Amino acid sequence: MIKRLPNPIKQVETGLIQFFLYVGILVYLILKGYGWFSVLIFHLIFVVLYGIYYFRERFIIFFFSPIIAAWLPVENYRLRRYLKKFKQNVPAESVIILGRYDWFKLDAWLRQNFLKSEVKSLVLYLEAKKQEFSFYPDATLTDVESIMSNKNIKEVYFMGHGDSHTFQLNTDEFLYYCEFNDPQKYGKEFVHQVHCGTPDGKSLIDYVVPRENRPQCFFFRRSINSFDIEKEFKQRIKNLKRPIANL
Repeated sequence: MIKRLPNPIKQVETGLIQFFLYVGILVYLILKGYGWFSVLIFHLIFVVLYGIYYFRERFIIFFFSPIIAAWLPVENYRLRRYLKKFKQNVPAESVIILGRYDWFKLDAWLRQNFLKSEVKSLVLYLEAKKQEFSFYPDATLTDVESIMSNKNIKEVYFMGHGDSHTFQLNTDEFLYYCEFNDPQKYGKEFVHQVHCGTPDGKSLIDYVVPRENRPQCFFFRRSINSFDIEKEFKQRIKNLKRPIANL
């Protein structure tokens, strides 16, 4: 039996075709006498559009990196001052674990874990529920182990960066949710993964929350941003007030 060889044309990557088309346009502009300045402007426009399309958030962060690096420490300071109004690092009915920054890492200066407005929207929700809560802004892996095994803590929020399977506890330190795959030891009434999710695989909610409570947990199987987070908590506050309005 003769083995059919693959069609070499079908193996050419789309990106390669786009690249040579881009180079061809640059050469065409030069030959037509548009001048180096026009060619440079076209090059910059192409790089920006290409970067946004293929690298999205990463490109935008890099593009505005000087502004972000100056703004993030200020935002973190404002958040720390705001958190002083509430209990910290002590067990409570609800606990909020915040991803923290390692300022000796570049990523800490370019990617915010969360905004003060996001934390404030969560606080308003917890206060609307009249629920006791405590923040853990500098939690370690040992702290998380203690929180998850404490039966007096009924509800846990993980706020920062992560996906369905992990949480970025620090800039360079990750918590793997599968390590808590023991509902007898780590079971909670509710767990909220207030960060991005991925379409597949098990979340911490799947491991430790009773099946009937899972629909009430904050969890998105996609990338989310500040707008999504604040919108979700505002909607939950409205849902709490709705029964009162109907009386």
